[in-house]
Amino acid sequence: MNNPVVIGVVIVYFVLMFAIGAWANTKMKSAKEFLVAGQSLGFFVMAIASFSSIQSGWGMVGGTGQTYAWGFQALIAVGLFAPFGFAVAWFLLGSRLNWIGKKHSVYSVPDLIRIRFQDRTSHATMSVAVFIASVAYMTAQVTAIGVIISLLLGTSVSTSAWIGSLVVAAYTMAGGMLAAVWTDLIQGVLMVVMSVGLFFFAVQMAGGWVPMLDTISTTSAEMLAIEGVKSPTYIFAFGLLIFVGAVGQPQLLTKFLMLRDMTQLKWGAAVAGIAYAVTTLFSVGIGLATRSMTITGDAPELENIDDTAIWFLDSVTHPIVGGIALTGLLAAIMSSASSFITIGASSMMRDLPAAFGVRVVRELLWSRIATLTLVVLSVLLTLFLSQVVFLLGALGWAAFAAAIVGPVVMSIYWERATATAATVTVVFAILGNLIISSLAARDIISLPEYMQVGGISLLVSILLFYVVSLVTSNRHPDATLAFLYGGPGTGTDRPLAGSTAAAPATSPAAPSTERPDHV
Repeated sequence: MNNPVVIGVVIVYFVLMFAIGAWANTKMKSAKEFLVAGQSLGFFVMAIASFSSIQSGWGMVGGTGQTYAWGFQALIAVGLFAPFGFAVAWFLLGSRLNWIGKKHSVYSVPDLIRIRFQDRTSHATMSVAVFIASVAYMTAQVTAIGVIISLLLGTSVSTSAWIGSLVVAAYTMAGGMLAAVWTDLIQGVLMVVMSVGLFFFAVQMAGGWVPMLDTISTTSAEMLAIEGVKSPTYIFAFGLLIFVGAVGQPQLLTKFLMLRDMTQLKWGAAVAGIAYAVTTLFSVGIGLATRSMTITGDAPELENIDDTAIWFLDSVTHPIVGGIALTGLLAAIMSSASSFITIGASSMMRDLPAAFGVRVVRELLWSRIATLTLVVLSVLLTLFLSQVVFLLGALGWAAFAAAIVGPVVMSIYWERATATAATVTVVFAILGNLIISSLAARDIISLPEYMQVGGISLLVSILLFYVVSLVTSNRHPDATLAFLYGGPGTGTDRPLAGSTAAAPATSPAAPSTERPDHV
């Protein structure tokens, strides 16, 4: 592409990210500001940051490719289930995690495991799992960053990967999660505007909505049917994974720890869900339009469906429009990258040492060093490994969902949950997804077409957590819901679900008198 106007847009975008990082750096006084934005966010910033950190290259690039291949089934599996998943996460976890975070100074998912189970093994296991998955996610984002910047600037993919990664690293190191959420706000708004504009443009390029669908129906009518290309059981399992798995994504859960006032959670759910739903227009418009153009001979048959969005923006749109749109796509990818950098850095330099009883002095400094280390490691893996996309699939959404839904979601509601069950479930979630995906990718095993591995692994992990919890018990006396919601120094006077009592007004640790299940 290498257009001067496009290069100017990219430079302005990078400068804006640096400026936000510099501003956030002035607010950095401790690890609390770096890791959870000082727990000071309003609902709108938090909601937009939540959706944009999840709607990454995996959602927009991968979602467009799936729409090109599956048709309306992709919209059903992702576009419909994901927004509802946001709402479920808000109402199941929002107020509880916000309350626990303020009572116990919880800054991360492994932190929550530490407080809930009072157990080093489960704490260390979750810390390692989050770090591994963060590196895998980040590595995949670096690959996408390299491809897009190479199109925008005309540089090599490897050079572009370094450029984009260092930009993300710079503003994240400077401002931590505070910089990440504010850049996510800019990036999220950009994604929404871009998605709406490109939807109408793509449909117009395919001749209009009705002619586009008529063209597809002439040769691929199954793409417009609910039973469609994939079996209904596969779509159901995939939709279940997206719906239930939304509550198991650390980049979303961590945002609940940052909210200033948990009474605003109900509005955040609506904003995040609607914004995510709007951005699926990007995948629907470009995916279906490219499929229609392939049928009419105006587009080549793509060998790799992941190339759908990039091919359309590079080949169909005007260079300036395409450049601006690719910058918006870059924003989607960088928003996820910045969140996972901070989450991975927290696991590396705060959670894992704490699990082994090691106290890190100058935590803010070491968090920044961990940030740079994670970025450099991710770039090196991008340059020297050929299975980056595979790693994302193996340790992505499904692995996080399987590792977190039981140990986190169930445990903050269920008194019987145990540390042993959390450890076993996390190990299964990471290794199980990795091994099965590895064997399937190398054709060592063959999975039936109706089987969606991620959805099945999520169901198995939930059942595993439940069964192991029933046959084991917690050793520590504070591994109770009473302690979790009561907090240090308050005994068991904190109300559990269904109670109408309020925390004592004299408790210095209480952030408010709202019940933790208030929405």
